[in-house]
Amino acid sequence: MPITALRNTARDLTTFECDGDLSFIEIVAVIKRFYRGTIAPRTKKIIWDMRNASIASLTVDHVYHIASLFNEYETEVEATKNAVVVSQGASFDIAKSMEAETKEVSRNLMVFREINKAIEWLYIKSE
Repeated sequence: MPITALRNTARDLTTFECDGDLSFIEIVAVIKRFYRGTIAPRTKKIIWDMRNASIASLTVDHVYHIASLFNEYETEVEATKNAVVVSQGASFDIAKSMEAETKEVSRNLMVFREINKAIEWLYIKSE
């Protein structure tokens, strides 16, 4: 599977390592499984490591749908922080669009080009 979940319960962190061309269906399935608790234990901090993946095949409708899932789950479950790390040009732009679509509900999804910056943001205390 191109998306592998790695958990660090001591740091309350799940890292989704993504590889290859990711499809809309794969991304939605992982989001739903995580927030519904079937990828257990659910953590409050999440890294979507897409440095070795592409989401360039996602359409605008896909981006809106994925963002609406994050918005929906943000209101249903205890707050989580999602850091998306993307290094490729088109995928970065798509991820930034997703980030913009989640801003109305929360600021708990941020996109980064460097994993160190993402980790730093995840562990900054919320105001």
